[in-house]
Amino acid sequence: MSIRFRHNASAFLPLATIMLAATPALAGSWANTAPFGAALKGDLYTPSKPGTSPAILVVIHMCSGHSSTVHGWFDSAAEANGFYQIAPDAGKNCFDASVSSNTRNATSDPGAIVTMVNYVLAHTTADKSRVFAAGMSSGGCMTNTLLAVYPDVFAGGSAMPGFPAGLWPAGDTTCTKCNSTPGTGDTGQKYASMATSAFAFSGTRPCSEQWVGGGDQYNFNGWLPVVASQFEILGNLGSGVSAASGISGWARTVYKDTAGNVRLETNLGPSSQKHDLETVGASLYSAVVTFLGLDKPTGACGISTAAGGASSTGGASSVAGAPSTGGTKATGGVSSVGAGGTSAAAGGAPVAGGASATGGASAVGGTKAAGGASATGGTKAAGGAVGDTGGASSKSSSAVTGGNSASNTTTASAQTGGNSTAATTAQATTGGSGNAGEGGNEALGGASVITSSSGSSTDQGGCGCRVAGNNHKSGTLWGFGLLGAALAARRRRQSKVS
Repeated sequence: MSIRFRHNASAFLPLATIMLAATPALAGSWANTAPFGAALKGDLYTPSKPGTSPAILVVIHMCSGHSSTVHGWFDSAAEANGFYQIAPDAGKNCFDASVSSNTRNATSDPGAIVTMVNYVLAHTTADKSRVFAAGMSSGGCMTNTLLAVYPDVFAGGSAMPGFPAGLWPAGDTTCTKCNSTPGTGDTGQKYASMATSAFAFSGTRPCSEQWVGGGDQYNFNGWLPVVASQFEILGNLGSGVSAASGISGWARTVYKDTAGNVRLETNLGPSSQKHDLETVGASLYSAVVTFLGLDKPTGACGISTAAGGASSTGGASSVAGAPSTGGTKATGGVSSVGAGGTSAAAGGAPVAGGASATGGASAVGGTKAAGGASATGGTKAAGGAVGDTGGASSKSSSAVTGGNSASNTTTASAQTGGNSTAATTAQATTGGSGNAGEGGNEALGGASVITSSSGSSTDQGGCGCRVAGNNHKSGTLWGFGLLGAALAARRRRQSKVS
C-alpha cells in the first residue's frame, strides 16, 4: 500500500505543478518607459483591479535616483486600493523643480509630469479629482512645486522632505541649495507670491504633507518653517497646532481650513533621523497613504471631492494636453484634449464599444480591465493603445478572441506582475515562459515566479501557445483531467503487478 502511494504521489507532483502554473498570480505591474509622450520618460503602475474611482499617485525619486528607485514604495497600497502610479525619471542627477513663468510649459520638468498625468486620465478610468504626488529630496521639492503651481491638477501631496516651492534655482541639477540656511528675506509670503505669480488660482488648494528628519544633514529641517508658512498662506489656513503622531518620536503639527479640515501637516523627526527617509520604512508610506486618502474609495485628504476635478473650472488644465473643459469624452470614446497633448482622435481611438484602458489587464476572451470592456474581437484603429497589463501599445492590432494580440505588436506585454520588455519582443509571464513576440501569444505550461517588488519574473518550465478562448479555469480543469488519467493508469499497472 505504501509503495502504491509513493508511485501515485510521484505522478501527482508534476501535474500539481502544471495546475499551479496554469493559474496566474493576482498582482499589479510596472510598465517601464510607458508611452506618455512627455518631455521626460517614466514608468506606469497599473493595479490588477483598479478601484471604483481610481486615484493617481505620482511617485518622484531623489537626486541620483531613477524611475525604478520608487518601485515598491507604494506598490502594496496601490494594489490593495486600486490606484495607478506614475514614476517620472529625471534623466539627469536631480529634477528641475524651479518656479517661473515657464513652469507650466510642457517642456519643463513639472509640465512633463502633468503630461504623464493627462495621458493616464485620457486612457484609463482614473479620477481627475484624485491626483496626488509624493517624492523624496529632489522629488519632495518637485512635489511642493507641483502643489504650488498646478493646484488645478493635484489634489494633494507629500514631500519627504522638500524645499519651499520657488527656492530651487532654474536649471539646477545638483541641489545647490542643499546645506543652505534661510535668510531674512526667505519668508513664506515671498514663496507664496512666487507661486501665485506663476499661476493665479481661486479654487481649493491641494492638501500638503511635509516630512523631514530632525538631523537632516542638508538642512531641509531648517527650511521646514518656511515651507509650512508658504502652504499656510496659499491655503488660507489657521495657525499650526500640535497633534498626535502615528510614528513614535516624530512631532506633528496640523493646519486647518475654516471648515476644520486638516489641509497641511508637518512632521519633524528626532535628531537621529537623517535626510534619507527611506530608512523610516513602511510606517512612513502608510502614513502618506492615509493622509492623502488613497486608502479610501473616493475623496482626497479626508474630505469629499466634487466630480469633475480639483479645478474651480471643472478640473481642466491649461497646459500639456489636458482634457478640455471638464475633461469630457466625445461621442465614440474620443478624448478631447488640448494642444500639445496626445490625442485619442481618429487614428488612435478605439472603435465604438471598445474603449481601451492603457495598463489595464486584458482578460482571456478579449475583455479589457479599467476603462471599459471591448467586444470580443473588437478591432482597434491604427495607433490605438492596447490595454494589456504593462501599458503596451500596438499598431493596427486587433483584439482576437482569447485576448491574444495580432501581429505587428510593438512592445506588447501580456504580463501580470511583470515588466514590459523593450523593442518588439515581450514576455508572457502569466502561466509560464514563452515569448509573445509578433503574435503576442501567451505561454501555458511553465511556472512564472515573481522575484521582486518591481514585478520582474523568472520563467520555469516549457513554452507553448495558449489556444484562443482558454483561460486559467480551463487550464486547471485540464490539469485535473491529466491527474485523474495518470492515477487511473497507475492503478491498472499496480493491479496487474499484484
